[in-house]
Formats: sequence, structure tokens, C-alpha cells
Amino acid sequence: MSYISWLEGGHLHRHFLQEDCFLGRDPLLCAVANPREESLSRKHAALTRIGETWWVRDLDSLNGSFINGLRVNTPMGNGLQDGDELRFGDWTLTFTDGFPGLESEHFVERVGTIFEEVRPEPQQAIVLMRGLELLQRCTESLLAEKDSDRILQGMLEESIRLFGAGRGFLVMQAPGQGWRTAHRVGDIQESLGLSRTVLDYVATHGTAVLSNMPTMDPRFGGSSLVEFQRGALMCAPLVVEGRVEGVLYLDRALEAGGFMRFDLALLQGLVRQGSLILRHAQLNTRALGQAELEGELFRLKALHGRTVEGVGELLSAMGSSLRWILSWCAQGGAEGREVLRHQAERLAALVEEGLHNTHVDVPDPGTSMPLQNLQGILRRPWEDLLRLGGSDLKLADPPPGQVWIATNHAIQALVGLVEPLLIQAGRGTTVGASWVQEPGTWVLRLSFPEGIHGPSPDPWTARSLLDSGIRWKWAENTLSLAFAQGPEGVPEENARPLMGLVTEEYQLLGLFQSIAESGDLNLFPLEAAPPLPPLPRFRYLVVDAGGIQDPVACIQAYRRHPSFVTSPILVVRAPEDLTPSILAAGATDWLPEGFRWEALHNRLQVLRGHDELQRKALAAERLDSFRQMAGTLKHEINNPLAVISMQVELLQRKYPEEVKLGKIEEMVDRIQGLVQVLQKMREAATVDYADGSSIAQLPSPPTRGAAP
Repeated sequence: MSYISWLEGGHLHRHFLQEDCFLGRDPLLCAVANPREESLSRKHAALTRIGETWWVRDLDSLNGSFINGLRVNTPMGNGLQDGDELRFGDWTLTFTDGFPGLESEHFVERVGTIFEEVRPEPQQAIVLMRGLELLQRCTESLLAEKDSDRILQGMLEESIRLFGAGRGFLVMQAPGQGWRTAHRVGDIQESLGLSRTVLDYVATHGTAVLSNMPTMDPRFGGSSLVEFQRGALMCAPLVVEGRVEGVLYLDRALEAGGFMRFDLALLQGLVRQGSLILRHAQLNTRALGQAELEGELFRLKALHGRTVEGVGELLSAMGSSLRWILSWCAQGGAEGREVLRHQAERLAALVEEGLHNTHVDVPDPGTSMPLQNLQGILRRPWEDLLRLGGSDLKLADPPPGQVWIATNHAIQALVGLVEPLLIQAGRGTTVGASWVQEPGTWVLRLSFPEGIHGPSPDPWTARSLLDSGIRWKWAENTLSLAFAQGPEGVPEENARPLMGLVTEEYQLLGLFQSIAESGDLNLFPLEAAPPLPPLPRFRYLVVDAGGIQDPVACIQAYRRHPSFVTSPILVVRAPEDLTPSILAAGATDWLPEGFRWEALHNRLQVLRGHDELQRKALAAERLDSFRQMAGTLKHEINNPLAVISMQVELLQRKYPEEVKLGKIEEMVDRIQGLVQVLQKMREAATVDYADGSSIAQLPSPPTRGAAP
């Protein structure tokens, strides 16, 4: 902090430079004014701060402004240095970087390091060694602490022991809330000694201070500072990320003597070390909190995925019921009323569950099922659906054997795949089915008549079949459904993408493990020479240049590997002289030595941005397709619903006492309400989530009797 000072009437006056100001004779215009000096202009000169330097600019071309006897004659003015003498007319002032006029024995501030403060005398070498020893011991004690609050308390306790102070305070400053005492040690009396004036001075100037005579110290108001009832004091600011967050305050009783300049340098060094340790602990705490946040986001994402699975299953089941109704409508006839009623009630129950049931069970990890049981589950609905269209199902008895169904969505996914093909079977045709055993699998082959269009399952059905371990193939009017005989036959999908790490310093694995987990990745240690293919897909490859002998050759080898041709490669601890060679070898990005956790985490997030952009583009394309499909479904469902409604009305006229027809009419009305929801899906807004995902915000269906 800088000051302007001058003598007036035998007294030294000081002005603390906090902002740009004018100097001159008029006190209304000038922050630094001398009304009694006739040689001054009303505004004689201007002081301006540019960066860290104060500049003086002359505003009086007649009398001029002078620095150390030389006139200020440039339009921009001249920069000031500590100790410069300024003259404006007959008024002489002094510019200083610190508080001016301090008596150096009792009042000290702005000390250097402990090496700079040791005098060139033989006995001072012993003082320096002792100071270094104490500083190292205190630093080791602080490094042993992990909690931020314990570090602050340990810093205060070590300072008390190091300097033999009678008591001490660690006072923290909250923005807009003033000072609060975080820790206190020693002979503490609340009403005595802890001066807010001293705290404000240290925080404002950002400097360590020493005062062996506080009541005579001009920095703190001298004898007017009535709160001082003790002897010498020392203070040092706790600076974190360039901001004073607190002050360590020590004092002694009057009879205990004063502190020395070297003591202040040692205290300043200890507090600076403590600030770095505190910052490190805060970063660790933030990293843990971020990892917990990432874990919570991952959990919510998984929960959302299960919800989508459950909703998809409900929609697929609704589609099955609609296919039954449409098939019956195509045939007509009163003999299908019971089938229509059954499927309409099933559809109504599914809609009710989808609207009101918010609980979604965790999917079953898998179960083994005899072929006979699986065929029994599928045979009845397939035969009924074909019979409505005048077709037949010829299904051979299953052989003895077991299949493995990986999820509880498998049956409904099979229904969504096969039933659209069964509806296409013409009257008088036959669909044949038989089981064939292949290595590790049982295959159900369904043979369809000519003219059947191949399956085109919806996204939920296709994904559920994949998750269930069921593979299908359409060729020559035959649908082949392959079921694994056991869990070992189900293709395994890696739960989380991989982050490869190439290093020989295995003590870094813990750091990279936390980074990987925070990004929802699995860490996969690798050697400097890449393994033989095939390998799983890696989202990133991190190469530790400081942990292998030849990082350039390592990067080149991995770039030639088929599993890493397109994977982003991030090089950490890269020497500056090797940076061009590392990038030329195929590295995507690099971090120098001494990187921090946040830098590595943020750099990986930048690399991940390419995948995120591709994913969002694909999601937008799918959403557009979904909205187009909603419009098509609305049109396709409305027409058959109108036919159903008309047929029900005719049946009610013929059978006015039949109560069930009224129920069917009610269900038709509900389906028409859902059709209105499909129409509104085309204009539905999307909701974005913190993990980057988004969903369509669907409107609620209208209640019965509400206006469309």
C-alpha cells in the first residue's frame, strides 16, 4: 500500500492512496490539499494508479510539478517509486510504498523472507538455522492435519509455542460480515487487547505488522487506541487465492518484552506456509465434495434410466393391446366383443398404472427358464392374435433345455418384436415355429408366409432385447430368436467407460482413481507398451510423461494401436522442451509439471465435450423423430377409434341393457384423451438436467368430460 506524506507545523501528515485523486489548494476538489500554500493551483497535479504503479501528472503548466528535482513534462506523467520526493510549488511531499515515518525498532511492517532479514553477522547464522528448524517442524505438524479447521487451530498453537507469546487469536473475515474469532489460545479476556483497528489495517494493507509499543503506534491511532492493555503484538495476514481471509494475532504482556524483526519474518513465513497447506486441504475437500456430487448425479441418472425402462415397458404393453384391438376391428363381427373388452380393459389398466404409479422396481438381474415355460408364455397370445386374423400357428413341442433371460423386460420386448409380424399374416396362412440348438444358445425360428415386411422394433424394444441377451435376425421370411443357455452366454457390456493410465509411479493411482470416479469412469492401468488387441473401448488415455522413460515413443505406439486411433490422449507432467514432440506424436492435449487436480479434471471435461456434442446432436435427432411419430400415431389411432366408437354405439342401440358396452365407450374416450396428448407431444418442451441429459416434458391427459 502506498502513502503520500508531508510535514506541516512540525507534524507529519499522511494520506493513504486507495484511489485516484488530485493534489492542490482547493480541499473541495483535491483529496490531498494545502489551502495555505499560495504557490499551488486549485488542482495542481493528479495521482493515478496504472497496474501496480502510481503515476503523477502535472496540471499546472505555469508552476509545474517535480519529482526528485526533475520536472514532470510528459502528457501521461511519470511513475513513482518508494522514497520519491514530490514538489508542487513550495509544497514538498514524499511518496512511500509503506507507512511513512515509522521508527524501525518498535514499529515494523513489510519484512522480507527469513533469509533477507538475517544480518551478515556470525551469530545470525545460528538464528537462521534455528528459525528454519522451527519453521520446518511447524510445517510438518500442519501437514499432518487434513481438516481445514484443525489446520487453523494448529497454526495458532504452533505460533504460540514458536514465539513464546502470551496468547493468540486466529480471526477470520467473512465478506460483508466483519471479523469472527475462529480460535483463541492463552490468557484471554474478551474486553482487552484484540484490536479491530489492527485487524483492519493488516487486511487492508495485506502485510504482516509488528508493534512493541501499540499505544504509541501511529498506524493504529497512537494513544487514542484505548483497547490496548497489553505489550507487544505481531500480526500476519492469512492470504488464500489472493484474498485476505483471516489474521493470526499474537501479543505479550508488558513485562514479557517485545518481538524482533526476524520474529515477524518467521511468523510471516509460517502463515504463508499454513495458507498453502490450508488451500491444499480446501482443494481436497472440494475434490471429495465434487466426487460425491458426481456420484449423486450418477445415481440419479441410473434412477432416471430405470424409470425410462419402466415407462417403455408400459408403452410397449399398450402397443400390444392396441394391435389386438386394431386386428379385431379389421375383421369385424360381434363374436370378437369379448376379446375387444379384455384388451381395452388391459390397456386402461396399463394407462392408469403409467399415470399414477411413480415407483419403478430395479430390473431383475436375470433368471433361468425352461424352454417349455417360455414357449407356454408366448404361445397363447400369439395363437389368439393369429386366430383373429384367420391364421394359424404351428408350434412344435420344445426340446428339454434351459434359457437365460437377463432382464424382466424380455417377454414384453419379444411381444413388441413379433406381434407386428403376426398381424401381417393373411387369412388362411400358417406361421411355423421350431427350436434349434446351436453352440451356447437355443434358437426359435418363426417362418412367415410371403409378403411379410421384416421387423422394425421401436427403440425401447430393441434396447430391451439387447439388454436381455436376446439376439434376432430376419432372413428369407424367417425370424430367428437366439436365447443364451446360461449367463455366460449373454454378451457383457462394460458398465462404465474406461480411462487408461500409463505410468510407472503407482503412488499416483489413488489420485487418478478419484479423477476417474468423478467423471463416471473406470481406471485401467496400462504399460508403456500397448497390449495386444482386442481391447475394450477407452474414453481417454492419460500418459504420465514424468513416470515413463520415453513418452514420445509411448504416444506413437498407442496411436498405432487400433483401440486408440481416435481416443483422446492427454499427457500430464509434460516437460516444456518435449511439448512439440509430444503433440507431433499424436497427443490431444498436455499439462505441465505441477498440475493440480482441478486442472486435470477440467481438461478431461474439455476433451469429453466432443462426445457430448455428438450425443446431444443424436438426442435432438431422436426427439424430432419421436415428435413426427407422435403426429403419425395420432392420425393412425383416430381413424380406428372412430370406427370402434361407431360400432359400440350401434351395439348399444341393439343391446341397450348391456352395461359392459358403456364401459367400452368410456375406455374409448380415455384412449381419445391419450391421442390428444400425442398431438401435444409435437410441441412439448424439453427439460435439461445437470448431467447434460434432457427429456421431453409431456402434458397431462385431459380428464373425462374436459374440453379438448
